Amino acid sequence: AKETFDQFNTLVFGALTVSRAVLPFFRSQRSGVIANIGSVVAWRGASMLGVYAGAKAALAALSLSLRTEVAPLGIEVTVIEPGYFRTDILSGRRVTTDASIEDYAPMTHQNAAHIAAIAGKEPGDPRQGAQLIVEALTKTGRCEGRSLPARMPLGKMAVDIPELALAAAKQELHAWGQLAISTDFVDA
Repeated sequence: AKETFDQFNTLVFGALTVSRAVLPFFRSQRSGVIANIGSVVAWRGASMLGVYAGAKAALAALSLSLRTEVAPLGIEVTVIEPGYFRTDILSGRRVTTDASIEDYAPMTHQNAAHIAAIAGKEPGDPRQGAQLIVEALTKTGRCEGRSLPARMPLGKMAVDIPELALAAAKQELHAWGQLAISTDFVDA
């Protein structure tokens, strides 16, 4: 329970606290940019990463909502959603939870093996990712003349996963749409 609280406290409420701190200044000058760091995992979740994915999904939803609230004031909001980048975050660090449930042991071992296999081989280049973030937030270089996106993917994985998630969501909406609509009042 403490790990769950700590993740949400850091990843969601920490970002919310910072946003609330800068918004009075941004409102007074009628401009500013808030860039939250999300994750591509917010698009689909991942086994054994439910709390992290949930926190990143909550941060994305907060960012998207805040974006609509402050856009009329000249303030921009984006959530940067990277895929895997070649940093030391997966190398030699604690990537499993303190608690373990025997029923999940095979999945836990499979995830640990996956992390070990990709650590140091992640496709994303941190320098190129950082450069694109700077260009996007300052609207310079390759981002000159572009509007800041609501969700800014970083890396091929961060493009592929949302595309797959959107396609799956579209299939589910098609399959369940008429049933969903059947719950509305006839006069609505």
